[in-house]
Amino acid sequence: MDRKGDFKTDFLRYAYTIGELCVHPENAYRRSNSEYIFAGILLPCLTYLFFALNLGLERQSFLSSATGFKTLLLVFFAIIVGIVTAIVLAGIAYLAGRAADREINGLRFLGSVEYSFGFGLIIELIGLIIRLITGANTTSSFGILGIFVSLIFVFRCYFDLSEEKKYIFALFSALGGILTMLGLNILFFASY
Repeated sequence: MDRKGDFKTDFLRYAYTIGELCVHPENAYRRSNSEYIFAGILLPCLTYLFFALNLGLERQSFLSSATGFKTLLLVFFAIIVGIVTAIVLAGIAYLAGRAADREINGLRFLGSVEYSFGFGLIIELIGLIIRLITGANTTSSFGILGIFVSLIFVFRCYFDLSEEKKYIFALFSALGGILTMLGLNILFFASY
């Protein structure tokens, strides 16, 4: 009985901390331990997975060449794009820090980038649920909105780390946005 109560308490504490890090992803940078790194890695992967699943279901509804196998392949590819996007955005922050003569720990910032995908994940999931219930095309509305919301949180982390040289981080933020949109375009074209 005690173990069950402890498990429930630990789970709720863990879920609360993950939720708090999704709302304030810049706090993940300040954490020295990697206790929540697994949840952080899952967030961008699941965000892109739900986006690709929604996109694949949309393609299946109006393209005769779209099959379940192609949708499954697209979802697998989206997981890879999610991981690569998070790593690239963290690498860009590291380079921006170097250009601004500021030491930025790339691995710790990777945690901030990963938790920035928390709200995007919720938006993608809502869009997928609406698609499954109503059959409406939600890829262009919820799908892209979820990725943009994630980017906004990443940019907020960039600006929280920058001090007086915000223009350098703004330049690198624009580069990160361009690369993320390139990843989205790759998913769009891979779905045909």
